[in-house]
Amino acid sequence: MKMTRRIINMCLLLLFMAGCQPSAVEVQTPPNDSTPSGFEKVPNEEIAEIALLKVDNFERVVGWLSDEEVVYITRQHDDFLLHTYHIASGVTSDLLTIKDSILEVRIHPDLTKIAIVTSSNSLSATIHIYSVTGEKIDELTIESSEMYWDWHANQSDKLFFSAFYEDWSFDSFVYSSKTKELKRLDTLDPFGKWGSDSTIHAINWEENDAISGGKERVIDTDTMRFHDLKENNIIYIETFKDLSVTVSISEDQKSFIYTLKDFNGKSAIFELPSISNYSQWFIPDIELLSDESLITYEASESGLMDTISPNYSLVKLSLDATTTEISVGPYHLFTCSPSGQRCLIGVHLEEILMIESGQKTPWIQIKE
Repeated sequence: MKMTRRIINMCLLLLFMAGCQPSAVEVQTPPNDSTPSGFEKVPNEEIAEIALLKVDNFERVVGWLSDEEVVYITRQHDDFLLHTYHIASGVTSDLLTIKDSILEVRIHPDLTKIAIVTSSNSLSATIHIYSVTGEKIDELTIESSEMYWDWHANQSDKLFFSAFYEDWSFDSFVYSSKTKELKRLDTLDPFGKWGSDSTIHAINWEENDAISGGKERVIDTDTMRFHDLKENNIIYIETFKDLSVTVSISEDQKSFIYTLKDFNGKSAIFELPSISNYSQWFIPDIELLSDESLITYEASESGLMDTISPNYSLVKLSLDATTTEISVGPYHLFTCSPSGQRCLIGVHLEEILMIESGQKTPWIQIKE
């Protein structure tokens, strides 16, 4: 798993599917909970006890299934196995067996469903939707060379996706697994995000100008009508349940302006140093939390990412306009628990970071 770089560049934001091996998904009934072959108890002041998982044939960590359960993937021969692991008890369970390669696994924010993206050829991909007990719910095959998709945080039956073709043209759609309805959406921005209702939030970019950004465009997927909001210079949008954040570039291009808001109109604005990758903006990973806050990285200064300090501050920005520094160190992946009190962090998400204290504790040991 590599560090995600939110660079405003279509090619780098796509899920690469070319050259994938044929894939098939097979549901495996979860066995009775069992203790892993080897784990150690690690004392921790804030987590009474963590069971250190020792794992062979490790592929990657998916994320949190609850405040104490993590989903991870191992490989056995040609099969990929999804497991759940309880970090306090050390109990592991098998969830699904996936034949051949997979492109992506996501856990829905309501923690009841898992999406697994597979591909049988370089011109299509299939999104398989399962319950967290391994029951098949739905699947959608998308004909495209590359694909982007977003899962509605409040309505897990709704997907937005963009299918890219070999000439880099694209079509965008909204899909309902409840009604099986697929509707084409007319947008210039293929990387839209669901709002709290039936709207897609996208950027109306200035033509041939990814540096200056554009206005936020809100598209009603029921009526297919849209309107642009007044704020300009927006270069990134993220949404989660009733929260959204827009990142815009300041007039002197030395600052990222984060506008955190809920869908009742409350908002807070934060200014962080801007980071560029020569002709593109580098926007650090953002995770919106249920306590009306977000976690992201703050650079020590504005400038090129190759020349500024490699140490970043992991910060929490809250809707009450407060900023809290959590830790300082190298840029790593992170993903936070449903309560937002802990995050998995590291090259392989191998440590647990306590948000309040900044303390880190390993939870997984990957055997070579």
